[in-house]
Amino acid sequence: MKAFYCQSYGGADVMRHGELPAPTAGRGQVLVRVQAASINPLDWKIRQGDFRLLTGRRFPKVLGADVAGVVEALGPGASGLVVGQRVYGVMPIFLGRQGAHAELVTLAAKRLRPLPEGWSFEQAAALPVAALTALNGLRRCGALKDRAVLVNGATGGVGHLAVQLAKARGARVTGVCSARNAERARALGCEQVVDYRQQSLAELGRAFDVIFDAYGLLGFTRAATALTASGHYATTLPTPGVMLHALWRRVLGGQQIVGANMRARGEDYDELQQLVTSGALRPIVEQVFPLAEAAQAFALAERGGAVGKIVLRLGG
Repeated sequence: MKAFYCQSYGGADVMRHGELPAPTAGRGQVLVRVQAASINPLDWKIRQGDFRLLTGRRFPKVLGADVAGVVEALGPGASGLVVGQRVYGVMPIFLGRQGAHAELVTLAAKRLRPLPEGWSFEQAAALPVAALTALNGLRRCGALKDRAVLVNGATGGVGHLAVQLAKARGARVTGVCSARNAERARALGCEQVVDYRQQSLAELGRAFDVIFDAYGLLGFTRAATALTASGHYATTLPTPGVMLHALWRRVLGGQQIVGANMRARGEDYDELQQLVTSGALRPIVEQVFPLAEAAQAFALAERGGAVGKIVLRLGG
């Protein structure tokens, strides 16, 4: 099968497009013919070896957590799905398993959801990791109705979904992004837009009940200057150091730190699907690349500045 994979840990030069043996479905697993898969920061962080204690040293390593495709075969004991069914879900690449940037993948049946009627494979592949990350991060900040929420990285893969999810919960949303993406941020639901090159958070005053750091690079110290006395800072990079700080903040009281990390629960998928169906949530696909051009797709994603997600198309 065709795949895009890394042959060792390192930079972009360790990636290859080529042939790998096709997998077969084991007990409780489903073989999926991939039609679309997206790119997340997790992919290049794994490639760089940032999580090598978890991802191991087995190569070649196929990246890609978001997957959308068609059930090709069921392994022994797999249930709930049928051959030919359109599905989407999340590959457990963080645990060292193979990912979705390949023509065929296997994963546990429980990790897949039927593709809702009317959804494209590209739309489905753009949703799970980013939307589940945003959903769980915002949820940990408490009720959002009539609260002031700032999203740092408001037009990125996670950020553009966080803006819409906060808006759907009744929040007043301010977005931080580049000037060239300001109108896109407003179209997503931001009432105000801050150009990070022109204005610092400290200049905004302690105006926000929640700061959702979609890039994860803001840091609590800077965020605290714009948070209310009991505000929450949610970060997509909850490192051990950050979470130790979060525990200490719980003891101290006042401003709090929470991690925005992905959890793939059935009720969360249900909520996301309802929001997409109602029109309250719309994953944006900035650009679609064929698998053979995955290197260019990664370069664009890693460079930053894209609105929404970069998706690889594997099907016809």
